[in-house]
This record gives sequence, structure tokens and C-alpha cells, in this order.
Amino acid sequence: MTARFRQSSREARLAQLLDTIRTRGGRWTSGRVQELRRLSGRIPCRTTARRDLITLAARGHLAPHGPDNGRYFVLNTRKDRRP
Repeated sequence: MTARFRQSSREARLAQLLDTIRTRGGRWTSGRVQELRRLSGRIPCRTTARRDLITLAARGHLAPHGPDNGRYFVLNTRKDRRP
């Protein structure tokens, strides 16, 4: 598997997750992402779920809340996003 393929599959996974978060709303934890992936027939990995949420937050799509051991993410509104 090439690095380019891995990157594009990761971006597709992130885009799909962001679309689901926009559709369903609410609080998103790594556990909720794992459950979503389990229901869609994929093998969920907590580390990947957490990394995906952190990446979407770093890109300005999600806002993190709570302590490190109880962190959850919510969708940023347009006014909340960083420039």
C-alpha cells in the first residue's frame, strides 16, 4: 500500500465522519465514532477514532470540550471557526 493511497483513504474516512457529525449533531467521543464504524461493518480502533476527532478539531470543524480523559467534540458553527 502506498503512502498516497493511505492518505486518500484517510481523507475519505475523515470526510465521511465529518458528514455524519454534521447530519447527526450532538457530542462525539471516540466511543461514539467506534460504535458508528462497528455498525457500518468496519473494525473500530479507539486510537484511530480519537485521532480522527482531533484532526477534525485541528482543522477547525469541531470544538473539543472537557478534560483529556472525558473529552468530547461538537461541530463548530461558522462564527466559532478560526480564520
